[in-house]
This record gives sequence, structure tokens and C-alpha cells, in this order.
Amino acid sequence: MSKVIPKEQLTAYQRWELAPFDEPIEPSAPPVSRDEMGTEQPESQVVLPTAGDIERLHQEAWQEGYQLGVEEGRKAGLAAAQEDGKLYVSNLQALAAALESGRLRHDQEVAHEVLELSLVMARQILRSALKVKPELILDAIGEALKTLPTLNGHHKIVTHPDSAKVVRDWLAHEHGHLSWKVMEEAQMEPGDFRFESTYSDLDGSIKARWLELTSCLGADDSWLA
Repeated sequence: MSKVIPKEQLTAYQRWELAPFDEPIEPSAPPVSRDEMGTEQPESQVVLPTAGDIERLHQEAWQEGYQLGVEEGRKAGLAAAQEDGKLYVSNLQALAAALESGRLRHDQEVAHEVLELSLVMARQILRSALKVKPELILDAIGEALKTLPTLNGHHKIVTHPDSAKVVRDWLAHEHGHLSWKVMEEAQMEPGDFRFESTYSDLDGSIKARWLELTSCLGADDSWLA
């Protein structure tokens, strides 16, 4: 027994109808060949570097590192060279100062030796000259008189016998108004003299005069002892 389906229940279905033969047929897409399917690449595919690219990157990195190392090495070398230069200059200055000090010290030593030798020779020449010309003592006596506080009073000039006559004649001619006496002392050397008075005494021996001279010049006077 068949069952009748109401019309309302048939709305969810579409009735099949034969399409008309005069409607145009849309062409379908051509089929894709296997070759074309194999050549297509997805857009997100990653391109790997080649061996040449890797070598080029390695060379660039090495070159940058080398240049950086050269620059750092140049700076370090320059700083080290500057420090070495400062030390070298300092050593040269110290050496020059030492040489200059040594030279000055040597010059002073030589100068003192020459001075002492000159004094010894001069003393020997003076002794010899006084024996030949006893009147040379008069210049020394005249200079000594200027240092006395006064020429008045009773004074004595004590001298070697070889110089006594010359001194007496000089006093009589130059200072006849003075009441001075000339005394002889054989223990004295020719050229030696000594002033004696109630006020003071003055040693005018050659040794005393040379000691005063060498003291002023800063020379060694041990040879006069």
C-alpha cells in the first residue's frame, strides 16, 4: 500500500530536469601534464647558499677581521713605540747629564791640579828670584804696611840677613820719619819678614802668604806644610 507524501515535505528537494540542448557549454580547464606539475615550485621554498657563496662570505669575514686586527695592531705598536721612544729619550738625557757632570768634575780636577802645580812652580821661582834680587821683598813689605792700624810707635821688621840691608835702605829712603828697627833672623828664609809692635804682630813669611793665596783659590795647601 503506497503512502502519499504531502507537498510541504517536498520543498527540500529539487526536481531533476533535462537541460535544454541549445544552451552553450562552458569549456573546462585543460588538463595539467606531469611535466608542468613537476616544474612548479611552491612560493615559500628556501634557497640554500652555494659553495661559492660560502667561500665569498668566508673571505669577506676574514678580510674584515684582518683589517680590524691590523688597525688594532697598528695602534698597539704605535703606543709601544711611543713608550719605547720616551724611555730612550729619558735614558739619553740621563746619560748626557752624567757625561756632563763627569766632564765638569774632570775639568775641575784638572783645573785644581794645574793650579796647584802652578803655585808650586811660582813659589820655587819666587825663592830663586829673591836670592838673585833681594829687593823683591820690598813690594810685599809695602803692601803689609797698609794693613797695619798705625805706623807710629816702636815697630820692628824681622827678616833674613840677606834681606836686612835692602829693607834698612828702603825704610830710610821711604819712611825716614818712622822710628822702626830692622832685626835679622837667620832661621827665616830669604823673602820672609815679620812685623812686631806693641799693638800686633804680622807674619809676612812666604809660607803664610802662599797659604792665604791658596785658601782664596780653594787649592790644596798640604804641600806648603
